Amino acid sequence: MALSFFIILAVFVGSSVGGAAHAQQRKKSSAKKATSIKKGKASSKVAVKRGKSSVRSGKTAANKISRGRPQVSSRSKRGKLSRSERRAMASSSRRARARYLARLRVIQARDAALRNIAASNILKDDAMGEDPEIRAVAVKALQGRSGTVVVMDPNTGRVFTVVNQRMALGSPVKPCSTVKMIVGLAALHEGVFDPEQDVRVSTRKSMNLTDAVAHSDNSVFQVLGRMLGYDRVMKYATDFGFGSRTGINYKGESEGFLPDEGEQETGHMSSHGDGFGVTAIQLAAVTAAIANGGDLYTPRVARNANDAENFVAELKRKIVMAPEDRSRLLAGMTGAVNYGTAKLAYNPLAQVAGKTGTCTGASDKLGLFTSFSSVDDPRVVVTVITSGSTEAGRRAAEIAGRIYADICPRFFKDKDRGTTPAASAGGAPPEQKPTNVKN
Repeated sequence: MALSFFIILAVFVGSSVGGAAHAQQRKKSSAKKATSIKKGKASSKVAVKRGKSSVRSGKTAANKISRGRPQVSSRSKRGKLSRSERRAMASSSRRARARYLARLRVIQARDAALRNIAASNILKDDAMGEDPEIRAVAVKALQGRSGTVVVMDPNTGRVFTVVNQRMALGSPVKPCSTVKMIVGLAALHEGVFDPEQDVRVSTRKSMNLTDAVAHSDNSVFQVLGRMLGYDRVMKYATDFGFGSRTGINYKGESEGFLPDEGEQETGHMSSHGDGFGVTAIQLAAVTAAIANGGDLYTPRVARNANDAENFVAELKRKIVMAPEDRSRLLAGMTGAVNYGTAKLAYNPLAQVAGKTGTCTGASDKLGLFTSFSSVDDPRVVVTVITSGSTEAGRRAAEIAGRIYADICPRFFKDKDRGTTPAASAGGAPPEQKPTNVKN
């Protein structure tokens, strides 16, 4: 009995001791976990502090990098500009506008100077023997712009008027796209392409000659010019009188100039007239030769009554021009007036054929238009060249259109046919067979 009692007592004491030890162990474990959690929180706080410090350091570095640059304000981030930014932009806009206005004043002053020079030159023109009616029409059509006008008879070379003779005779200019008339005839005569087919410009583009002339397509004539080569382009240009005086009986005529081989690329020479310097009277003589089928006349004004009554045409050169080649070129020249670059020259009384030119000369923009009317029965050539900051071929065509509107009733009375010459105050100049042919 006593033994049993002691055994039960030992078991009870052992359990109590074990429980206490286990409780103590749990307490220590809980304490360690609490300590660990505190350390974790402390580490997190340190990490957050370090992160904030890093952000502040990054902002400081960014601020250092962005010093000297316009700062984007918080308002800019929302799509709005700050007051300082608006002031900066306004200041920049004012400077840009000031530069623009200064440049505009320079251009306007240059244009005014050109107009004044032209007006002064016109007052000095030698108009003896010119047709006063046609001269008045041409001066009016210019409307005070810087330019020159030549009006002549394509069948005899008789000059009706030369307005601004100093510019028309003594100031060679780049022919621009009017050179395409000569290049087109040369390419047709030399057979470098099939006129029944489009001219292939690239894998994606081709165009027929008629539309190329009508719309003054540069790429087509660059291709044709390269096919011809420098020598053949120059041959036809000199045959038509480029680079030599026409022999007109006015003072101060220049011979112009021709491009040197190697200095100009043949393609651009054939599309833009690079390297050429031609006068308005040279261009009018070329146009007259195309109009009449190849007779290059010496332009002359009838200085007295006897000369006017017995005017004798002076043929300078006969240019070989096949009728079918001329017809193909004229299809493009009439197309230019009917639907192309020269629509402002259209006249309902007689079919006008012409070629525009637009480019930049030595210092100013140039506008050229050379033409004749009518295609079926050529009676009058009108050549216009203008210079200034806004000039272009279509503007020159517009001037020619005003001239045709006033003088066509004098030369063409049949509105339906547009080919019958009408009597004028001084009488339409009689056609004369050419004499004194010069080679």
